[in-house]
Amino acid sequence: MPTTYSDQFYYMDPANPPASGTSLIPQVRSYTDGNNNYQIEAGRYDSFDGSRILAVYPGDQIVAEFPDGEVKTITGVTFYVSNGAGGRYAVFTPTDGTVLQPATFLSAPFYEPSSTKVDLPQMGPPCFTPGVMIDTESGPQPVEDIRIGDLVWTLDNGLQPVRWIGNTTVRGHGAFAPVLVRAGALGNSADMLVSQQHRFMLSDWRAELLIGEPEVLVAAKHLVNGRDVTLSPQPHVTYIHLMFDRHEIVFAEDAPTESFFAGGVMADGMEEVQRELAALFPEVEQMASACVLARPNVKRYEATALMA
Repeated sequence: MPTTYSDQFYYMDPANPPASGTSLIPQVRSYTDGNNNYQIEAGRYDSFDGSRILAVYPGDQIVAEFPDGEVKTITGVTFYVSNGAGGRYAVFTPTDGTVLQPATFLSAPFYEPSSTKVDLPQMGPPCFTPGVMIDTESGPQPVEDIRIGDLVWTLDNGLQPVRWIGNTTVRGHGAFAPVLVRAGALGNSADMLVSQQHRFMLSDWRAELLIGEPEVLVAAKHLVNGRDVTLSPQPHVTYIHLMFDRHEIVFAEDAPTESFFAGGVMADGMEEVQRELAALFPEVEQMASACVLARPNVKRYEATALMA
């Protein structure tokens, strides 16, 4: 039976890039593994938002500047998709774990000339795994039991309803291997598995000294220390996303950590996932709140200094 996934995309083609300085707006879209072989490839099985995928170019790279001034090289895969009228369009999604943000395109230093295929683990954004306990109105609940509309405790805004839930099962290797956080390592009361991009909120005087903020977000992959925070490859891992009206700090196993960051999702009402999010966020102006991080995000070298 076909399986459909959600992911983040820029509408662009690294092989035929836009002009330097072009704005890139991330979009949440769906794609389908038509024959459940854990790969996306050209042919009659796999599709993007219901349209046939014509070509797959893994390994493409772009360079973009994020709103905080960070210039980032993003490695990903480009899909050529049928437009239904004999033509095609291109979409690009990261395969290196990058969480897309509204950005300024700078260059495309490499593109793959030959269409091949790509393994499915494309869900880069922050997410939990089944079994992680989330603080809700009715007490701690396994993340997989939470439903849209359930009230979850947030640090900044009290009880907030869950607006959208996404999940996918992927091969838990390489950039998609989860991070195992042992009990007590980050204030968590039990062991927990999260994606490498999942960010924890840390409060430390060093954060204020180095970053100018008393509370910051640090990606789990930047906290790996070989002791109580380690990479934990799995044959397969299920990742679950919880999205609210805005980016929130929630409590997972009692540790303050982030919800799904919607980035620059703008609802144009055309595709399935986009229509769903548009129904949840009917006013375009409200989307700005989803694009603001709940706390400043620190880079790897800053995280190293914080944890020294």
